[in-house]
Amino acid sequence: MIVLSRHAAFLLVLLIFVAVLAVQVDHGLASGDGHGIVRTVQTLLNTGKIDVSRPPGHPTTEVYLFGAVGWILLRASGMEFGDQAYLICQALAALATLVVFYELLLRIGASRVRAVLATICLACSAQFLFNALDGEEFNFGLLFLLISVRLLIPAPASFVRFSLSLFCFALATGCRPELAFGAIIFPIYFLFDPKLGWKWAVGSVVLLALSILIVWMPILLVGIRAPYTAGMGLRESILGGVYRIIFQAFTPAVCVLFGWILIVCMRNLRKEIEGKNFIFVASFAVALVFLAVFFLHPSKAAHVLAAVPFLLILAIGRSFALIFAIGFFSLLSCFVNIDIFKDRQLTRPFVTRGVYFQATEQKPYYKVDYLRKLLLQCENRPSVIIGNAWPWDFEYQIERNNFAAREQDLHGEIKQDLPTFFAGGEHCVFMSPEAAYETALLKEWQQKGYAMKMDATLYRTMFARYDVRSALSAGTADVSGVPFALFHVD
Repeated sequence: MIVLSRHAAFLLVLLIFVAVLAVQVDHGLASGDGHGIVRTVQTLLNTGKIDVSRPPGHPTTEVYLFGAVGWILLRASGMEFGDQAYLICQALAALATLVVFYELLLRIGASRVRAVLATICLACSAQFLFNALDGEEFNFGLLFLLISVRLLIPAPASFVRFSLSLFCFALATGCRPELAFGAIIFPIYFLFDPKLGWKWAVGSVVLLALSILIVWMPILLVGIRAPYTAGMGLRESILGGVYRIIFQAFTPAVCVLFGWILIVCMRNLRKEIEGKNFIFVASFAVALVFLAVFFLHPSKAAHVLAAVPFLLILAIGRSFALIFAIGFFSLLSCFVNIDIFKDRQLTRPFVTRGVYFQATEQKPYYKVDYLRKLLLQCENRPSVIIGNAWPWDFEYQIERNNFAAREQDLHGEIKQDLPTFFAGGEHCVFMSPEAAYETALLKEWQQKGYAMKMDATLYRTMFARYDVRSALSAGTADVSGVPFALFHVD
C-alpha cells in the first residue's frame, strides 16, 4: 500500500485513461483494417486456417494474442471474437504500454514527477490515443519494443534477460513489421558494453534471426506476400510525410518541441557516444530511424508512433519546462487542433476538433445522422448512393433499430461479396466506397434507370486526393465510366 501511494499520480492518470477508453468500447469499430483483423481471427478460430488480413502478416496479434483471446472466449462463454473484444484488447495494450513506459523511465533515473508527465505525453499523443480508441496493432508493437529495451537495463543483461529481449523484439515485428528497423538498439548495446564485444554482437544477430523466424513461422508456412505500397510518387511521399508528421503524428506545437529536442541532442551526441550512454544514443538513433523510414511509406501517421517514447526519453533529460510544455500541448491537442486541409483541399491554417473527437466521431455510433442524410438523397427517384459509410456503419445502426434497411451481398469483379443495403424496398441502394471501382456492377444499376450519386468529399478522397489546390466545383463526375451526381452532406 505504501509503494502504491508513491505512485498515486500515475495511478490517477491510468484511471482517467481507463475511463476515457471505456466510454467508447461499445460504440463500434471504425478502422477498416481493424475489421480485417477481426475477420482473420474468426477464420482462424472457425476453420483453423491462417489468413493474412494485410501483407506481409501480423502473427503476434492475429495468431498468438487475439487467437488465444478468441479461443478462451469461445470455450468459456461461447462468444465470438468480435469488435468489442478487439477494442478491449486495444485498450489493454495501451494501458500496458503506459505502465511499461513509466517503469522504464523510473529505471533510467527519471523523477516520479517527470515520469508521470512523460507518460501523460505518450497517452495523449495523437496516434497513441487514436489507436487506443480505435485502430490497429501499433500500440501492441510499441509495448513489446519497450519491454525489449527495458530488459537490457541495467547493463550488462544476463543471458536469459538478453534472450527475452530479443524474443520480445521479434514479437514487436510480429505486431508491426516496420518495427524491424528498431533493431539498431542491439548493435549500440554491444558496442557500449565493454564486457561483451563483436562475438556477442554476431551471436545476437543469429539469436534475433531465430526469434523472428519462430514468431513468423505461421506466416512463412502459408507464404509471405509483399506489403502494399503507399501509392505515392517521390513528391507526394515527401509532402505527404511532412504534413502527417506535423499535423497528424505530433500536432504542430509538439512537432516543434520534438524537433528542438533532436537538434539539441544532436549537438551532444558525440559526448554521449564517448560516455557510452546507451539509453541516450539508442533513443536518439531509434527516433531518427523511424522518422526517416516513415518517408518510404507515409500512408499512415501511426508509423511514426515508435519514435514518440524515445523522443520523450530524450526530453526528460532536458529541463522540466520542456517536458511540461510537451505534456500541455499533447493534452490540448486531444480537444483542439490545427489543420491546413478541409475536405481534402489546401487552406489557411484553421482550428479544428482535437484528436479524441476525430478518433471517436468515425465510430459507427456517431454515424446515424450521416446515414439519415444519405437517405434524403434518394428523393422521388430510385437511386444508388455511394457515401462515406462502410458496411459496419450500417450494420451497427440496423442492429440497434436506428436505421431501416436490409443487407444483401452483391457480386463484384474485384470484391466477390460486396455488402449492399436496401431501404424502401429497392428504392434506395446504399453501397460502400469500395463499390466505386466495380465498373460492371455500377453500369448494371445505371441501365436499370437508377440515379447514380456520390458524396463529393469521398470522390475527392478516392479520385482527386492529390489535387489539393483547387476546389471541386463540378456537380458531376465520371466514376468507373459511369456519370455520378456529386452531393455535399453538411
